[in-house]
Amino acid sequence: MSIPVTDLLPIALMRKHLRVDDDGDDDLIELYAESALAWALWYCDNPSLKVVADFPASFKAALLLLLGHSYNSREAVIVGTIAAELPLAVDSLLWSSRNFRGPQEPEATP
Repeated sequence: MSIPVTDLLPIALMRKHLRVDDDGDDDLIELYAESALAWALWYCDNPSLKVVADFPASFKAALLLLLGHSYNSREAVIVGTIAAELPLAVDSLLWSSRNFRGPQEPEATP
């Protein structure tokens, strides 16, 4: 991964999204955020996402949703509750960043 997740989402914004008031979980929050970024980059498969300015707000919002899911659901199995996927959530937010053109030709070096 070429871009640190904290360049896209400052830790203060991640804490705000998670409603965390102190820095005691910062290492865990950053781990989940790095995982969310790696997954989103894999999902989008878009080689044009190289620098911070290339990432739209919808991509960053999707990262926050993925982060929230990982932070609040820290186990592989949820017992005693009903879960449902939210419409217009992560997939929809990442849709505009996906690569539908297929593999790109490598850039020629002079």
